[in-house]
Amino acid sequence: CGGCKGSIVGRIVSAMGSRWHPGCFRCTICNELLEHVSSYEHEGKPYCHLDYHEAFAPKCFHCKTAIVDERFITLDDPALGKRTYHEQHFFCSECGDPFLAPSGTTARSGELNVSGDGDFEDDNVCFTVYKGYPYCEACHVRLRMPKCKSCKRSIRDGKRAVEALGGKWCWECFVCASCEKPFEDPAFFLRDNKPFCEPCFSLMVRNEM
Repeated sequence: CGGCKGSIVGRIVSAMGSRWHPGCFRCTICNELLEHVSSYEHEGKPYCHLDYHEAFAPKCFHCKTAIVDERFITLDDPALGKRTYHEQHFFCSECGDPFLAPSGTTARSGELNVSGDGDFEDDNVCFTVYKGYPYCEACHVRLRMPKCKSCKRSIRDGKRAVEALGGKWCWECFVCASCEKPFEDPAFFLRDNKPFCEPCFSLMVRNEM
């Protein structure tokens, strides 16, 4: 017998590459008989379904429960360390929307690894980790990106912009206070804390003479 090591006379349970007395094939933790239930092996010892997953399955960082027989997310971030999530518990910390749509998660299992800020190449889903929490692209842009002083919209990285008058502006929003046309280059004339292009400013000066 793989449990008591004694001889077996009568009914035998074959499992884990060994033969057992039916009464010896038990869960290592709760001592439940495993002959007629699902069993798992770890380092040569038998476990029932519940105890095996409680002891050895990865735990979801959000709900703290074991992740069993389903696709899950492993986030490996230099600042956070390694975390695992149920697929639908890996969601934006601001809006609460899952990064992977429920409609696309059927019949999927296994581990999906993500390293730091990144995207899911096979799902085309992006996210950003900020101060220990993941955010979808839209929320990250709305909360973290600088906002145009005129239109108040977020200015994304790489977008043409102007820094002037104590703030940041969309290129098309930073216009002459008189003719309301964008500047051809960042140079402008300042009066009463308002920007003016050279033609408009010259006209103002001439009218004052």
